[in-house]
Amino acid sequence: MIKQPKFLFTFPSKKNVKNIFLTRRKLIWIAISTVSVFIILLFLSINFLSEIVYQSKLARIKKSNNRLVSTIYDLKSRMQIMESDLNVLLEKDRALRTYVDIPAIDRDVRKLGIGGKVLIRASEVDKLIPGDNIRISKLSNDLDRLARVLKLERISYESIYDAFKHRSDQIQSTPSIRPINTGYITDGFGYRRDPFSGKRRFHYGIDISTPFGTPVYATADGVVRSCNYSITYGKITKLDHGFGYSTVYAHLSKTLVKPGEVVKRGQKIAEVGCTGRSTAPHLHYEVQQFGIRKNPLNYFFIGYVGSQ
Repeated sequence: MIKQPKFLFTFPSKKNVKNIFLTRRKLIWIAISTVSVFIILLFLSINFLSEIVYQSKLARIKKSNNRLVSTIYDLKSRMQIMESDLNVLLEKDRALRTYVDIPAIDRDVRKLGIGGKVLIRASEVDKLIPGDNIRISKLSNDLDRLARVLKLERISYESIYDAFKHRSDQIQSTPSIRPINTGYITDGFGYRRDPFSGKRRFHYGIDISTPFGTPVYATADGVVRSCNYSITYGKITKLDHGFGYSTVYAHLSKTLVKPGEVVKRGQKIAEVGCTGRSTAPHLHYEVQQFGIRKNPLNYFFIGYVGSQ
């Protein structure tokens, strides 16, 4: 019978000598255990280091994500300002087209100009910032819509500019400023309850409340058609501007022009009063085109006399 080899380990000390005998089997188990422990420690070390690296990368990603979200919020805010500015441009577009007497952009054309298919699927990009109430796809589509609207407005303003170049005389004769520099509108163009009868009647102009004696200005170049008095409007002055335009100024306290006199835009022609059917000093102002009464607010293009 072959005996298994044994290994003797001697550990000398001051008192005696210690001997440890290990068989080959025990040595193999010790080696396996040592390697296993080493592998486990190595795995734990790698996992620990990986966690550190992961947390470091995660912190950088979170920081970048916060910057991205902040940038997108800023973009959204700037787009809202652009929307507001664009709405002002659309209003000016409408007013300028009235001013130069060219048709407004057709509704269907404007819809085609601002409409269109969705360019980016929501599921493709919105998951980039999960959990946030901002949708990148919506911002992208809104930006594309704004670009189309601006392109349409650029074309529109080019046509308006061409009309301005060829209609300078007509423009000078188109009512375009406020008839007085102060006051506030108390009654607009349209149906209202009559302050005297209480019945619902159509109001063909606007009433601007302002102190007695406030200067009244011609809103366009023209000729004084008449200066007379009526029970309803009191002292009244009518101007003929040509190209089908005329204006009416009523409830005046004083008229400073005479029939047949040529007047210029911004020239003082009268003073505010309280004549006729009036409960307080104010100016009743009308704009007519080819005998049809128009909403005077659509002809406040330039603003006050001093802003020309």
